[in-house]
Amino acid sequence: MAGQIAGAGIAGSFIGPCIYVVLVFILGLGPIVLVFAAPAGIAVLYAVARVTARGSPMTATHGGSVLWAAAVLVLGVIGWAAGASALSKLGWAVGSSLVSSLLSAVPFALAAALCAGGWTSIVSIVLTIALILTGCS
Repeated sequence: MAGQIAGAGIAGSFIGPCIYVVLVFILGLGPIVLVFAAPAGIAVLYAVARVTARGSPMTATHGGSVLWAAAVLVLGVIGWAAGASALSKLGWAVGSSLVSSLLSAVPFALAAALCAGGWTSIVSIVLTIALILTGCS
């Protein structure tokens, strides 16, 4: 049961970044969306945390859910920026908007998995290291 709930939290963390990709890049609302991105991102991730309250020890309380949302947002943005920089340095271009949105959501899902605790955190760390090593080669 806890694995299903953690999976729902990780899947939910894909939705928030995809919404931003659509608003910023497809609808061209960059400046407007970016002003409200952090509070809106925390709000979306907070909603995911409350729906999947048993997915992580951090999401058991309302305050913990806010911390979880902030941690996922900050770690996800750091991972997203690092991934974008690595792809740029490698000269890899992402062709479609769908692929771009899915790739941009991966760091947020890894951050959510890291905050889930237990084996999920260990798998998240291993996958993150593997992605970093892949980008460095």
